[in-house]
Amino acid sequence: MSGARYVSRSSGAVGASYSVVVPPGFVRIPGGASPAAALAFVQDQLGDVDVDAGHGFETRFVDALRRVGEADEHHAVLDSFVTCGAVPDVGVACSIVFAAVPTVPGPHSDLDRLLLARIAAGATGVDVGGDPAVTWELDRPAPAGPGPEHALRRRAVLARVVGHDHLLVSIVLTVVADTGGDTPARREVADAFVELFEAVLTTVRWRDEAGRLITDRPTA
Repeated sequence: MSGARYVSRSSGAVGASYSVVVPPGFVRIPGGASPAAALAFVQDQLGDVDVDAGHGFETRFVDALRRVGEADEHHAVLDSFVTCGAVPDVGVACSIVFAAVPTVPGPHSDLDRLLLARIAAGATGVDVGGDPAVTWELDRPAPAGPGPEHALRRRAVLARVVGHDHLLVSIVLTVVADTGGDTPARREVADAFVELFEAVLTTVRWRDEAGRLITDRPTA
């Protein structure tokens, strides 16, 4: 490994950003972007692919982004990764949202104890980016928004970030369907998105302020 591209955990490196492998069929929307800027960002990623097809994609996308921005009142969202429309024939779409979750320093702010409490409540311990994390199914799916969609699956992750004692990263999967109702085919697609989400988690890597990958491996 080249020391210019990597930095060892033992050096006291602190995670300042992350990288992740974006699944095919998903686009990235940076946190805090205006609806118009997010639309342009997505169009750049799509290139010449026509996702509108006369169905008002731009209008619906901008409206959805506006609702997301209004819900993120604390500006915690780092990135959202969303499918470019619904899966053909089943009307199911998916999003994966990364958000910062700062905690208040104090005598009861031990993040490891917080994660252990989640496990005691039924969560499963996992590894994200080489640091402890927990994941669990959200039993009562929240409404996907004011539109007609409804959530089929929602799964949450809380992960520690290397070098931080008062910061967690939240990663939430939401699988939604349109008004057609629940069907076995849609449940199968939703289950497949959950498996994809678990695979995405294995690709998360923390990076320091210089953009170097933080690793346990020798960097010399």
